[in-house]
Amino acid sequence: MSGRRLRDDGRAWVQPGAGAPQSVKTAADVRSLLAAQITQLTANPDLDPLRKAGQLAQLARVALRAMEQENLDARVQAIESALKLRKGAQAEGDKR
Repeated sequence: MSGRRLRDDGRAWVQPGAGAPQSVKTAADVRSLLAAQITQLTANPDLDPLRKAGQLAQLARVALRAMEQENLDARVQAIESALKLRKGAQAEGDKR
């Protein structure tokens, strides 16, 4: 059996609003992609409410983790920048 999902009439199933694949390289990319998926999911009136709720809970859980990771990435970057500035200032002080 192929990995393609088929509709009842045998045609290939295509997700509504599916466009070109998005590049996902950072936590911010993941958050953006999940936000779009959550929007599409909530707008789909054909899904069973219980199934929709379960999928929303799963997407929300992943989105929260992506937000936490994005926050940690920003904090680490700020610390690294501060350390580089401090190291540069020490090097200037040593030259004098």
